[in-house]
Amino acid sequence: MLKMEPEALLTKLIIRCLVYDNKKDIIDLLNRYPINWDRFKDLILYHEVTPFAYLVFEKIDASIPDNFNLFLKNNYHRNLINSQQLWNEFLRITTSFDQEGITLLPIKGIALLPDLYEGKPVRPMRDIDLLFKERDIQAVLRLFDEMGYKEESYGLKNEYWRQNHYHVMFYKTKGHDKIFVEAHYGLDYKREGAHILSELWPRIREVKLFNNNLIKFLSPEDTFFSLTLHNRRFGRALCFKSIYDIILLLVKYKDIFDWDYVLAQSKKYRLNTTAFFALAQAGLVYDLDIPVFVQKELHIPGCKRALINNFIQKNAFSPRLKKKQKKLLYLKSHFLLYDSMLEPIRYIINIPKEQFAQYYGLEPYDSKTEYFYKNRLIYIIFWGVGDFIKTLVGGSSLCKKQDNGISGGSVRQLKREESSRLNPRSQNEEKL
Repeated sequence: MLKMEPEALLTKLIIRCLVYDNKKDIIDLLNRYPINWDRFKDLILYHEVTPFAYLVFEKIDASIPDNFNLFLKNNYHRNLINSQQLWNEFLRITTSFDQEGITLLPIKGIALLPDLYEGKPVRPMRDIDLLFKERDIQAVLRLFDEMGYKEESYGLKNEYWRQNHYHVMFYKTKGHDKIFVEAHYGLDYKREGAHILSELWPRIREVKLFNNNLIKFLSPEDTFFSLTLHNRRFGRALCFKSIYDIILLLVKYKDIFDWDYVLAQSKKYRLNTTAFFALAQAGLVYDLDIPVFVQKELHIPGCKRALINNFIQKNAFSPRLKKKQKKLLYLKSHFLLYDSMLEPIRYIINIPKEQFAQYYGLEPYDSKTEYFYKNRLIYIIFWGVGDFIKTLVGGSSLCKKQDNGISGGSVRQLKREESSRLNPRSQNEEKL
């Protein structure tokens, strides 16, 4: 009998198949257990791996409902078209900036298309993410205006975006669609008035692509940071799409990946836990070939490792959550992704009014919001911090257990679980 829902296990096996090209376990699961295709659909949409599920099912001989197969096919082609449109627009933007002598780097999804997804350019993307130096912000605003873009403030004051964020949003209408661009002048919020990871600029690389375009990219190590920081900021740390990005990155650059640089910057900018979290989740899917010293020098206490591993295993397959539950889950992950408990607490205490309003579904400049914001500590506690503390206390017993690291332990456990689930006979024999 399966201990994990077959839909959750199928989602895991889809990701593993993308890496290992092992279709046998998926075929065995589909032949032995009934699949709730609506539940499976929720999971692959939540993890943003729907087009990749189509690629896997295309290669196997399995009975899939016609309507579900049509959904996968349509989603695949929609992402294929979207990727091509965004890539063409990126080339147009970067050409304009090159002519002005302004360095503009693609980051996140748009940068990964030619680097990691060249053979399957269907990675789901909502916008074009770019990185520039903050000193060039006036030129950036002017160039986007000349290209027909408008600033997107989402009803908030531009002053708020400049003071409390590290990117500017642009959009323009093209036919019936809108193209969105996030132009970043940092990978994360400033620390003590300065951008983190300023060391990335001397490390950028120039690559000639298949169409002879010369494009500047972040180094593999700084790409790793850009992905993990993005997930932390948006509360998407559990999303398998981003974990698949990291797996592909580490596999492609395993021979030259500079772990010493990653460790040095993680220590300098207090990103050890963020890095560990990403590697721990990737370890559930892929047998990561990470040097032993990396896990040791991240200096994550055994108690926190256990809490992180438990959080991932418990919540990675829970997309059907109510709005309040999702907020609580985001809050829990927020506390688990920082090196110090003081950092997320300090952020909550000093949260800008606009972000406070957005998080709790309030009007940003309403008098009622102003009142709640002035008394935000009481308001935040009312909405769930108390529940989170109870969760931490209840989970403290995990600290007494020996945790698996990120260097294959989690993967070996997953393999044993999957083997017993897919082979009930061997499970019974083990008990005997």
